[in-house]
Amino acid sequence: MQTSSNEQVSKMYDDVSSSYNAMMATEIKLPIYNKVMTRLHDSITGLPGSIVDTSCGSGHMLVMYHEQFDQDRALIGVDLSPEMVAITSQRIGDYAKVVVSDMRELHLLENNSAAAVISFFALHHLDAAGIKAALTEWHRVLASGGQLVVAAWEGEGAIDYGDAASIVALRYTAEELAQWTVESGFVVTECDVEEVDEMPMDAIYLALAKS
Repeated sequence: MQTSSNEQVSKMYDDVSSSYNAMMATEIKLPIYNKVMTRLHDSITGLPGSIVDTSCGSGHMLVMYHEQFDQDRALIGVDLSPEMVAITSQRIGDYAKVVVSDMRELHLLENNSAAAVISFFALHHLDAAGIKAALTEWHRVLASGGQLVVAAWEGEGAIDYGDAASIVALRYTAEELAQWTVESGFVVTECDVEEVDEMPMDAIYLALAKS
């Protein structure tokens, strides 16, 4: 099944940017975010390089990392949606670089230059080939020992947006995602699947290291 185009996905997030921003103000307080970001911080202590959020949305995760863990680490935010990038830029100010770009095309980053790459709930907008292309690109930009943190909707088949959106997005199993990351040169260090309140699907959280 073919997922929706970048243009369709970008427009959807442009349209919901304000409500998404408000939702994330509450979402970011959930324990899972502190758990993931604490684990990430501990994993890259002593490793130079930037943190790249490849689907930064409203910027809450980058702000959380900056405020709670490390105010000196260089931060980069990437998103398809110009409206999301504008919200993130306003929230972050001058301490991070935020650009409109495809998560599979991080041309602003040199090889082996990033300490960590983050991808939260964006891979469902890619088909299997697109995910493998993204993983290849993230492996390219990460330094040796760099960390990859992935959160994705777990399951099989298309996501049912009901009347909320007409785009096509796909769920993948934990086994599929873990296999593709290993094939792309990563080592899985953590794999958690958690139920999500008021959602008909689970969330998978993967912590990986560039081998």
